[in-house]
Amino acid sequence: MKKFLLLFAVPFLVCFLISELSFAQISRIKSGTIYTIKSRSNNKLLDVSNSSMENNAVINSWTNTHSDTQRWIIKHLGKGVYTFTNLGTGKMLHISSTPSDSSKIDQYEANSGDDVKWIIKRAGSGSYYLRPFTGSNFSLNLQDGGDADGAVVNLARSSTDKMQKWVLQKDRLPALLSENIVADRAFEAWFAYYRMESGKGFWDRAEMMEIVLDAYEITKDIKYINRFNAMYNNFFAVNKSDWMYNKFNDDIAWAVLFSVRGYLLTDNKAYLEKGKEQFDKMYSRAFTNKYGGGLNWFETKTSKNSCIQGPAMVAACYLAQATGDKTYYDKAIALYSWSKIYLFNATTGKVNDAIDLDEKTGLIKTGTWSSTYNQGTFLGAATMLYNYTKEKNYLLDAEKIAVYARDEMYKGKTMNNEDGGNDLPGFKGIFARYARKYTLETKNTELVEWLRLNSKVAYNNRNSLGVIHTKWGTKTSETKPGSAFGASTAVSLFINSLGLKNI
Repeated sequence: MKKFLLLFAVPFLVCFLISELSFAQISRIKSGTIYTIKSRSNNKLLDVSNSSMENNAVINSWTNTHSDTQRWIIKHLGKGVYTFTNLGTGKMLHISSTPSDSSKIDQYEANSGDDVKWIIKRAGSGSYYLRPFTGSNFSLNLQDGGDADGAVVNLARSSTDKMQKWVLQKDRLPALLSENIVADRAFEAWFAYYRMESGKGFWDRAEMMEIVLDAYEITKDIKYINRFNAMYNNFFAVNKSDWMYNKFNDDIAWAVLFSVRGYLLTDNKAYLEKGKEQFDKMYSRAFTNKYGGGLNWFETKTSKNSCIQGPAMVAACYLAQATGDKTYYDKAIALYSWSKIYLFNATTGKVNDAIDLDEKTGLIKTGTWSSTYNQGTFLGAATMLYNYTKEKNYLLDAEKIAVYARDEMYKGKTMNNEDGGNDLPGFKGIFARYARKYTLETKNTELVEWLRLNSKVAYNNRNSLGVIHTKWGTKTSETKPGSAFGASTAVSLFINSLGLKNI
């Protein structure tokens, strides 16, 4: 596959349109040039809703976040007729029906139809009216003069109201941002906004510390290790040195992961000693022969969940690598084999959530919910066990797990869910990590373009501070961008996708 470094602009589209410069009917509007289109009514920019790449995505107005989906290439077709092509999506400003009051305005793929043609008329004081070619009695209109982000844009009968006046501000061709710059900007915005070197929490903090390790592993920039060390010290100050007071066995597994990976990346033996100590204690209390094996999710409860089996398998593999003790691989293989019986559908690649005893029937019942957390950790475990054993069944499982997440859970589109409660918002960052590991270590590239699509949409949905919440296909709020854990997922996506830039 060709190297693909510049994700966050549309260079081919820009070159094509700019190459067809012509003298515009209105002297101040230069054909083939990039503009922002600002409402005179609310001072917000014409924007593609949620940076969607889909045809018929609606157009609204939004605070200026410097997103490519807030930039438009205006092209003069002659005789005062223009088209507006969105820089971020490559689609045209489009009238969805015969022009009338309240006709919806959306985007549509580039074409030469009359429904993407517009007439620009001066409105005075540097403003313009934008009128459909097929209905000059109507104008582009900010519906009800809405001031909030997301205010709808439609057509309304032409008037002199400021809701129909738009300021066309010439903008320069944005820098073609490399993945390195995007990842660094997103990381810095997240780390600063949420003051990541301090804070409470256990498993969410552990997972976010892994994102910092991902950044160091990929870039080798020492600043990330310095930040990891600060977060590590804070974690111990908040959560003590012996974590067995925490009855969630999966929480312990996540802290083991940042400890052992921290050792593998820095050679700090104190990290390894703590990770090994806590894993051994956790495994000893969590493993039972109930249901034939596997680890309990929570002490005193009877369910055995994927959310503990997955990270425990990965942690055991890392411990085997770090210590040379192959019995940790034995533990990972035993957990994996048990999970294939009770939790993993080897036909489809779906990882089910949990098993427990049905008190009414006395039989084992399966919770069939699936998540990016479980798909991700099982993907990582299958990849690591394939590399250790060279047994192809692990590779086949990994392929199915990866494709199930892409095609069945998200239909190849943007991951735009898992935003409720305290835990769900951080799940997708886990998947991004193991998607990188799977891609690099198996040389399978089926996830790469999908991850790049998610990266592009997520980055265009940042707020003006550069923060991106966990629903990557939804604009991030200016005032309530969500938790640090939720905002970490896009950082993980960019960082881990950066590791795939040469694929």
